[in-house]
Amino acid sequence: MDDNEMWEAVKGCDAAYDGKFFYGVKTTGIYCRPSCASKTPKRENVTYFRTAKDAEAAGSRPCKRCRPDLLGAYDPAADLAAKAKDLIDRSCTDRAELGRELKDMGVSRKHLTEVFKKEYDITPSEYLLQARIATARSMLQDGVSVLDTSVAVGYASPSAFYEHFRRITGMTPARYRQIFSRDISRAVLETPIGGLRIIAGPDAILCVEQESRERTDACAYADRIPEDGIVQSNASGELLAACEAELKEYFSGKRRSFDLPVAPEGTDFQKMVWGALEMIPYGETRTYGELAAMAGNAKASRAVGMANHCNPVLILVPCHRVIGSDGSLTGYAAGLEAKRYLLDLEKEVAA
Repeated sequence: MDDNEMWEAVKGCDAAYDGKFFYGVKTTGIYCRPSCASKTPKRENVTYFRTAKDAEAAGSRPCKRCRPDLLGAYDPAADLAAKAKDLIDRSCTDRAELGRELKDMGVSRKHLTEVFKKEYDITPSEYLLQARIATARSMLQDGVSVLDTSVAVGYASPSAFYEHFRRITGMTPARYRQIFSRDISRAVLETPIGGLRIIAGPDAILCVEQESRERTDACAYADRIPEDGIVQSNASGELLAACEAELKEYFSGKRRSFDLPVAPEGTDFQKMVWGALEMIPYGETRTYGELAAMAGNAKASRAVGMANHCNPVLILVPCHRVIGSDGSLTGYAAGLEAKRYLLDLEKEVAA
């Protein structure tokens, strides 16, 4: 390299030349790396050195901004990004505290975003979202309720939590908890309409669904689905056994109602609709319009239909008893043949 090439590197703050040479400024007695962002000195005041030791041997002091004496061990931008990442990891669930800590770093939001994305190929906001959802996943796996989890990870709005969780994981937080919570018991019961997976928590039945559905819902997490089994020393096992027994009685025509606590997780509107479903008597049906009226909003038949379709506790919460206004069966999570079977069974037993 000649003086002209090194001067162009200094003027352009070219980081590609860092470590290849250093330059000193005669008027200040300071030496820098070529990428230093300090004000460019006059060319006649610049001296070049092959190594940092050569610069210091000539009496120059290292620049406190670019720290050429720490070349290879010090990168201001990387250190800034790492500090921000550490703050997010530590305070991701406390937005107010995190905001204060990031502000105390003394850099603009734009600059922080630029250096963070360059270092980690993701913006701080995106990383914060991922950190919060990772914390939420861990809490849901420990059996914490969806509402308590959303508050604990810093969400004031449950709907925002649902949206962000679904965007990251591909499923709702309620569904994630049903599949991955460590305090649940789960088993598949073979029935005339196919295998039904029962998922029970310590206090209630959380889910009764088609055996194959959870692998579809789990998306990228399908390979992590726990094996079916009973949690030892946990009331969920007793609830699961009771559910199996009552479903067997139902399919044999010996049971018309269930004596089990159910706790389907969903929005307030969905829970209102599911509560209305439990009011439909055995052996009878209601249209979506009638169900909407039962739920308190006769004009919301379409929204009621969506909530009905999302019912996670089949049979115990009898969404199969809802039909179209023309008497058609319409949809059912376990399929129309299963819906027809259940309605025919109830009609026959009730006759």
